Amino acid sequence: AFYTVDLWMRGGVTLAVATLTVLAVLAWRNGRTYCNTICPVGTVLGFFARFAWLKPVIDTSKCNGCGLCARNCKAACIDSKNHSIDYSRCVDCMECLAKCHRGAISYSVLRPVRKENPVKPATCKVDADASRRQFLGATATVAVAAVANAREKTVDGGLAAITDKKIPSRHTRIVPPGAVSLRNMASHCTACQLCVSVCPNGVLRPSADLLTLMQPESSYERGYCRPECTKCSEVCPAGAIRPISVADKSSVQIGHAVWVRENCIPLTDGVECGNCARHCPVGAITMVASDPSVEGSRKIPVVNTERCIGCGACENLCPSRPFSAIYVEGHEVHRTI
Repeated sequence: AFYTVDLWMRGGVTLAVATLTVLAVLAWRNGRTYCNTICPVGTVLGFFARFAWLKPVIDTSKCNGCGLCARNCKAACIDSKNHSIDYSRCVDCMECLAKCHRGAISYSVLRPVRKENPVKPATCKVDADASRRQFLGATATVAVAAVANAREKTVDGGLAAITDKKIPSRHTRIVPPGAVSLRNMASHCTACQLCVSVCPNGVLRPSADLLTLMQPESSYERGYCRPECTKCSEVCPAGAIRPISVADKSSVQIGHAVWVRENCIPLTDGVECGNCARHCPVGAITMVASDPSVEGSRKIPVVNTERCIGCGACENLCPSRPFSAIYVEGHEVHRTI
């Protein structure tokens, strides 16, 4: 009997997982396939939707067939080629109205389509020429913008290519000053995202770790934690980030900088840099000769971990791409220096 119950439970779990997987694939590929096709509630609502008075209507005189409405339709009910909408599947989410840049879709009464007189050949030629000019003009605009964008991202002062920085692999995640410790943050934070929304430098972002899902953590690809900013500690309602003054923040060590020799520009490209030392707000980085026995050798940074507060200025402003030559490793428990 125990074996039968265990087998039944395993079968039920397997069936549930398989069903969830199928629904996830359908939702990812076709939007609301389950709601429109399988769910009995959606089927009944779709039946009555056919007789609705107000519906999304496509104006064929304005539509250029770009297909933007169909691509953004979660119910997959728009046929942009034939300018038709399957109202039995439409849920009136109005996404198509917001996405159409030509105002070709409106929420109004569906009127019967009248047959119009055939268009004269001369008119067809004019419309074709106008469409061709419009297409060539749009293509030229896109090409010019792409070239300009590529040219802007070519070099950064002649030192390194401007590409988006990647997040380094940290052994310990970083939480802002006032959080006290990782344990305090994990036990008090409600993931309300208030601190993330008020961070002016783009340092705080929701965690993707399952153990701390949606709780804030610091990362320095878009900015660094400026010593004069205490906004996150001012808005936290749960005590996960406790109120802290500007003076106290400058003496709180949330992490320490780590230098990566393989990424440092003076050694890889043979040019002087020192960006990390120049912008360190607490003077924790010193530039020293890479080889004291060789006169005129390139200077490399040396980090005073006792003085570093982990603000991330060095990591953010390092010109090395895609990974910085210096990054911040977090501390489980913050300390005052």
